[in-house]
Amino acid sequence: MDFLSQWLRRFRLTPSNWREEVAEHADDLPFIFPDQSMPLLEFLFGEVPGIIAACEDDETVLLAEAYGWCCFAFWQCESAFPALPESYAKQLKTALAACPAQRDPCTILLARMVVEFNAGDGRCGFNRLQLDHPEIVRESETLNYEGRYDIYLKAQEKYEEYVYYLEESPQFAEEWKAIKAAFPNCCAGQVIIRRSLIPERNWVQGPGAEFETAAKQFQAIFDFFCWKYFLWGMEGDKPLLLKTSVVVTPYGTQIFIPGYISFDPRRDLNYPAINRLHKARGVPRQGPGYSIGRQELAELKRKVAAADAEARQKGLKGTARYTFICDKTNYRDHGDFRRLRTLLAGGKEQASKKKTKGKP
Repeated sequence: MDFLSQWLRRFRLTPSNWREEVAEHADDLPFIFPDQSMPLLEFLFGEVPGIIAACEDDETVLLAEAYGWCCFAFWQCESAFPALPESYAKQLKTALAACPAQRDPCTILLARMVVEFNAGDGRCGFNRLQLDHPEIVRESETLNYEGRYDIYLKAQEKYEEYVYYLEESPQFAEEWKAIKAAFPNCCAGQVIIRRSLIPERNWVQGPGAEFETAAKQFQAIFDFFCWKYFLWGMEGDKPLLLKTSVVVTPYGTQIFIPGYISFDPRRDLNYPAINRLHKARGVPRQGPGYSIGRQELAELKRKVAAADAEARQKGLKGTARYTFICDKTNYRDHGDFRRLRTLLAGGKEQASKKKTKGKP
């Protein structure tokens, strides 16, 4: 299958109408900007096939495949991939558009990481470039974009109770009024004022709160104000109280429980909805039976493949070859060696994938 047909099929696009279908789909993605994503997709389907035909070298094919996967990443959603997939796609696009002698080695390494090293068929290391159910993540992104986490939270009354306390508190209103009076320029004209983001695992690096300028002073004061009342920001004079939230990140699914919540793990969360979201990327079943069984099967395939190579070196064929493999690996396959042939076929398939990575 040629490059264009392969990627149109993966994107589920019609060859004669792909531009219209791409534009329609891009409008439904809550976290992307069509003016940035559309040129990347148009380059993928409109120009990359011609670049491959003109160059006809393995490096160009490698870059094109990696570029296709990065475009496919943001086509599915934004949250499940390193930020931003468009940035990686732009870097690969630059290399594809340049002559081979001017390509950045770093970009070639990136392409190999996407396509070659422990990758293939939408898998990338232990993670995935092709999600099993991207529509579930897109649905969650839409809810997150609108600040709606109700689908994951059963105890909505706990949130509503503290919203009531904030809206009825004269001390809270007085404190916010004092901040606005102290920093009128920092508060004027902003619809929503947000506190500083908390880094992953709360490992704060850098200087922390700073007071050298009025803007830095305001941010330091406002962050402390948000800490006092568990806010993520202010919308005019309306406090934006933190909610119990569930979000997909590139590294997993994050459950955040605000400090004011008296958390009941059995009753407060909608676990079926959370599990549905978490498994959207394609998480296999795990546990003593599943995990150990998969490890044992992988080890058996490795031993069978090694024994098969030795049998071929000895010139063994047919039943003699299969009998040798069984004796060498202590694997008993009675009858017509059907299970053994299945194991051998699986090993050959994996070896074939390693040889053909980066080729369309």
